Amino acid sequence: MLAEAALGKAESSHGRRLTAPDPEDPALLPYSEAAVSETLDSLILDLLEWIGPVPRPYSEVMEAWRTSCPQLAVWEEADRRGFLARARESGGREVIGISALGAAELRKRSPAAS
Repeated sequence: MLAEAALGKAESSHGRRLTAPDPEDPALLPYSEAAVSETLDSLILDLLEWIGPVPRPYSEVMEAWRTSCPQLAVWEEADRRGFLARARESGGREVIGISALGAAELRKRSPAAS
């Protein structure tokens, strides 16, 4: 019976044939790659809007935006795409701002910029 179940040939106690789910069925994938990408892009836009035109302290940005979820690494992906700029203030405090590339992306994708 176990071998038959593995092959998708088992029957339920009601006599219906049991088949293994199709791993390619998008309805069975709660976090499809496209959905994660769309969510990540939206959150990156939120991050850029949140930082705004004035750089924020690195510690504040990290406290608000660092995540341990590998599927939604907003800060890391925005940094990888070159949307963030780092600088040191005269007192040595590191601040995070939006790079020219990040500002261009924000203008391109923000409904407020339209």
